[in-house]
Amino acid sequence: MSTQSSEVGRYLAQFVISLEHSGVTHAVICPGSRSTPLSLALYASHLKTYVLMDERSAAFFALGIAKNLRRPTLLVSTSGTAAANFMPAVVEAFWSHVPLIVLTADRPPELRDSGAAQTIDQIRLYGSHVKWFQDMPLADGTEILDRFANITAQRAAITAQQNPAGPVHLNFPFREPLLTVFPDPSTLLDPGPARIIPAQEQPDPQGILLVAQWLRHISQGFIVAGPGHMAQALPAMLRLSRQLGWPIWADPLSNLRGLDPAILGTHDAILRAHAASLPTPQAVIRIGAPPTSKALNQFIAQSLLVVIDAENSYREPMLQEAQILQGSADQVLDELATALSNQTVDPAWHHLWQEQDRGMRAQLAQRLASVNTPNEPSLYYHLVNWLAPLEPVDVFVSNSMPIRDVDAFTLNPGRQLRFWANRGANGIDGVTSTALGMSAVQGQVVLITGDLAFYHDMNGLLAAKKYGLNALIIVVNNDGGGIFSFLPQSQLAEPTFEALFGTPHGLTFEHAAALYHAAYRHTQTVEELKAAIQDLAPLPGLRIIEWHTASRQDNVSWHAFLWGDPV
Repeated sequence: MSTQSSEVGRYLAQFVISLEHSGVTHAVICPGSRSTPLSLALYASHLKTYVLMDERSAAFFALGIAKNLRRPTLLVSTSGTAAANFMPAVVEAFWSHVPLIVLTADRPPELRDSGAAQTIDQIRLYGSHVKWFQDMPLADGTEILDRFANITAQRAAITAQQNPAGPVHLNFPFREPLLTVFPDPSTLLDPGPARIIPAQEQPDPQGILLVAQWLRHISQGFIVAGPGHMAQALPAMLRLSRQLGWPIWADPLSNLRGLDPAILGTHDAILRAHAASLPTPQAVIRIGAPPTSKALNQFIAQSLLVVIDAENSYREPMLQEAQILQGSADQVLDELATALSNQTVDPAWHHLWQEQDRGMRAQLAQRLASVNTPNEPSLYYHLVNWLAPLEPVDVFVSNSMPIRDVDAFTLNPGRQLRFWANRGANGIDGVTSTALGMSAVQGQVVLITGDLAFYHDMNGLLAAKKYGLNALIIVVNNDGGGIFSFLPQSQLAEPTFEALFGTPHGLTFEHAAALYHAAYRHTQTVEELKAAIQDLAPLPGLRIIEWHTASRQDNVSWHAFLWGDPV
């Protein structure tokens, strides 16, 4: 081996040991030639490594690991379009605040823009969708490079985790030869204590007093728990709710529904049915990101808005004027409750919404409890009972209709089900891979996905086969893009609507299940779906249930019936 390969080996060994020292535990490697030094360094480390061939799928798999662990996961590619295939997952990580450290191998400077094979411009490849980019130096054997590798690894880990969390990108140019000699670890620099201390966002006392004065004489409001990690803030949220007499509307991704009687979860169905006849709140306190429900977002669009932002990230798609309080949600809520200790309460306000919630629950129970006709809402309504053998379990939900139907029809999951979704960019790409990445560290995951999202990421199933992952996948197959039947595009004349938006594919997925050695069940009625879940849920490994539902037009009618006036 050449002196150069030894220098590269030392440089990368120092980098990897410093990542380990910074709390990084998992790496996803996509094979390739130019990335050989990086792959060898990671494969020989103490990190848990996964090797996956499809870069787009691998990137979402890494996203799923990082989403579950809430710490940076490494993602490695060779040069060229391989690195470009990471883009969708990098975008999702940026907007959903998931820490990733993306390591791309590159040609050395003299081979860039020279026609060298498998070479593209990788400088700032992901643009504004990463928090930090560094074009790494070539190894030259100097002591300062060891120190640079050490501090850069620490900086990458801290930057990825610091609020708002997100991806960072380090681009590594390598000259040939690419086979590398690694040193005895005892000869490397001790990473030492972290040199970069993450900032701690503390609540602003003046801001809290200002908001308290703002809300002092408002008796009719909502507390909205958006998507995110809300459990720690629950006691303070309940305290504030009692003091104000305001109901708490919980997004399904807050994972608060069913944890306390004060937490209501039928807002989407109530507002779709009765918004025009209900009084709008004077003010809203929202914790975290905007809720999934479009009906709720529109209903509160004219209310005074207070946003408690624990992630130091402005997210206000309705462009409402808002007072934003930064800091951990539990601290801000506690201090706000103290400042509002003598607040005027309107008991009738909370009672109104409790009655609305009670009435909608009764209506849904009456119309869904014993229906066997194929209808998509039944899956989400019965989900808690049907997944009882797996409880507690993480349920990953695809975008488009599945997350909206969870919001509307899964009422009291409590601590039995914990919901997850990719709600940063809200795409349907990489859904299966993200769920399987979560399974790699969680042990068991249920994925509910539409047929188009499943088709889009079938390559992701290889991870389950290769690493023996435990995942139950329920594919809701309505032969196309079901959500468009609820949107204005559905008014387009045929064949335009079906060609551009309905996009029927005529596919079934039994052969995909066989390809990846998955247990498979085809179902049509609600009873068949229930039986399949009960049969396959206790089994290990990959299980796929394909549920052929009624037509997309019938699905619109079912939703209208369930949300309609009592019969």
